[in-house]
Amino acid sequence: METAKATGFKKHLPNIASGIRIAGTFTLPFLMNWERTVTLPIFGEYPNVPFVWIIVYLILVFTDKVDGTLARKLNAESELGANLDALGDALVLVMGATLCFVRFVSDKLETWQLWLYVVIMTVTVINKVVVFMFANKYHGKGNMLHSYGQKFFAVGCFIAVAYWAFVRTIPEWSIYFLLAVNVYATIDEIVYCVRSAEYKVDFKGHGFEKYPLRNK
Repeated sequence: METAKATGFKKHLPNIASGIRIAGTFTLPFLMNWERTVTLPIFGEYPNVPFVWIIVYLILVFTDKVDGTLARKLNAESELGANLDALGDALVLVMGATLCFVRFVSDKLETWQLWLYVVIMTVTVINKVVVFMFANKYHGKGNMLHSYGQKFFAVGCFIAVAYWAFVRTIPEWSIYFLLAVNVYATIDEIVYCVRSAEYKVDFKGHGFEKYPLRNK
């Protein structure tokens, strides 16, 4: 049985969660001075960990799951909500990465690492545009797919920023890992757009979901 559409205050809860994420993002620059040394069993000691910043950052990331879950549970999905969700994700990632670069890893950040990260962000944008074009060409819809590959890449970026802030450096493997996941997700989505006889914006990805093939 279909859930009744939310009314009154309930229908605004997902957007409120997104709004908290957007507003909370602008508190991050003021939380960078609370640092302490953290000792972990086996891994050893990590000096100058911005623990308050990392905790608030991860809470903001977690609200991405909250607003989507509320929207589905309450049947309160809307175009405004989708736009706020996308804006919140972008703000948290951009703000988090920027502060991480200029403060937490700046003394250990080599030029090639910075440019490689810029390349990843550029490739990400280009990949989104390419998938948009393929979807529009083959299905007449320019929606952005929400495959598991893209979701995994987004989660990887969020976690990577927190990890970089914690260890106060950017391991080379983490950058290449994000780039590889993004390229895989893009190829996976392009193949779907070309081969599928239908278009579902929530296509999960090859190996997760079957779909009817278009006639040759």
